[in-house]
Amino acid sequence: MKNDHADWLFDESTQVGVDYSDSSVVADYDNQHKGFRDFEAEADKIASVLNLTSASTVLDIGCGTGGLSICLAQKCRHVYAVDVSDAMLDTLKVKLEDQGLKNVTPRRAGFLTYQHEGSALDAIVVSIALHHLPDFWKQIALCRLHDLLKPDGKMFLADVVFDFDPRTYRETLEGWLGGMRKLAGAQMADETIVHIRDEFSTWDWVLSGMIERAGFQIDQTLDIAPQVRAYVCSRSE
Repeated sequence: MKNDHADWLFDESTQVGVDYSDSSVVADYDNQHKGFRDFEAEADKIASVLNLTSASTVLDIGCGTGGLSICLAQKCRHVYAVDVSDAMLDTLKVKLEDQGLKNVTPRRAGFLTYQHEGSALDAIVVSIALHHLPDFWKQIALCRLHDLLKPDGKMFLADVVFDFDPRTYRETLEGWLGGMRKLAGAQMADETIVHIRDEFSTWDWVLSGMIERAGFQIDQTLDIAPQVRAYVCSRSE
């Protein structure tokens, strides 16, 4: 994705951590995630907490290969599925063609560059994607997402978020990695190592403050897996 913005803007097209622009990595993405994610159940939960209906228009940003986008499209009027990776979107487009789904619009963009064109957004879903941005740019992204929503819109934000005593980081992270090896296998555990070392997951007290500063009210938090927390938010301004 060519960066047509200021030279100082963070370049989301440069992959940090696992390289999801690599088609060989993306080809195995769904198989890896099947080991520990149930997209249908996730979509059911998201639809419930966001009060989605068959009339809802939703933005799924950082959609990957569209596991959630496709499930949400079966519940909503329209889903805009956005990602910075061509390889991810190419996989999604094949799925849409195979399933005959016409109410999903794939778009290539990131949190800092997406410009919405289409029906006003009732809800935004950000699932395991915001950690690709450093904290400064997370705040900018959250402000942009807030401004994309209808005045009464809602956001579901789930990500790897840390909420333990920082002095216990060694034993906590080793325990998390051991659980990933048992649940999803060695390759997924290796990707988790890359995530911890190279990506930008942050602390709960930092992220919750950024969400509120962007103009959201946090209605509830959900601990959905070890080190994975979801925030159900309403646009409050």
